[in-house]
Parts: sequence; C-alpha cells; structure tokens
Amino acid sequence: MLQYSASAAAIAAPAPRSVRGRPLAIQLIRFAVVGAINTFVDLAVLNLLIILTRTGQTGAPFALYKTIAFVCAVLNSYLINRNWTFDRSGHKYKLIEAGQFLFVAILGALINVGSSWSVVTYMHPVSELERWWPSVAALVGTAFSLGFNFIGYKFWVFTSKQSSDHASG
Repeated sequence: MLQYSASAAAIAAPAPRSVRGRPLAIQLIRFAVVGAINTFVDLAVLNLLIILTRTGQTGAPFALYKTIAFVCAVLNSYLINRNWTFDRSGHKYKLIEAGQFLFVAILGALINVGSSWSVVTYMHPVSELERWWPSVAALVGTAFSLGFNFIGYKFWVFTSKQSSDHASG
C-alpha cells in the first residue's frame, strides 16, 4: 500500500521543469518564427539607415549600420525567445541570464556582421541583385549565425544549473 501511495504521489506531482519543457521540435519552430521576425527587424533597420543617410552600401558604414540593425534584432530576440520559445528557468537570476544572452549574441554578431560584411565587400553582386546586395549579404550573415545562436540559447542561456544537473543525473 505504501508503494502504491508513493507511485500515486509521483504521478500527481508536477513533472520537473526539464521534463515539462517544450519539445525540441516546438522550440525549433518557434525559434524559426522569432528568427523570421528578427530578420525583418534587422533588414528594416539596415535599409532604413541606408536610405536615410544615402550611404552604407559597402565598407565601414555598412558594418556600422549592420551592427545597429543586429542590436535591434537581438533585443527583440531576447524578449521573444525568453518568454515564448524556451521554457525560461525561474531558478536563474535575470541578470546572469541576460549576461549569458548578451555573450552569445555578441559572438553571434561577430559571425553575422563578419560574414555579411565579407559578402558585401568581397563578392560582386549579380546585376539583377545589385540594388538589394546589402540585404542579400545580411541574409547570408543571418544564416551563418542562426545555428550558433540556437545552441547557445537552448543549452546555456535558457537553462539552469538545476535542470542541467537533473538531465545529467
């Protein structure tokens, strides 16, 4: 009888956070949706800066504008991913989580801006794409940083020591 009661209590108790978490497929789909929104924010800010200044289609001005656009997209990404994509752990201090997110985002920015700058600076656009070449280069940067960011966010930022210990134990 005691064994039955313990089993019934285990069934009635809420599952640990790491077991309750969203399945990987759902997280990937949500991350892709957030990525699409962030890509729109990134491209909108980039092109707005280029249009307003009538500069920045190549070189250092492009890198500066791309960095500003990327920061806007990253802020959006943190808010949506934290609250919607991943099951944010309540066990981690928000400041630590935000610092980790910023660290991953900075590395992602280096990958994103560096690869997009390389494309816009060293590759020649196809004549039909010349007008849109900065946006094409930005999309290349997004593609290069996408996988890195997902892994960093899922397995380091939006997890806690407790859920990591539970998963390994």
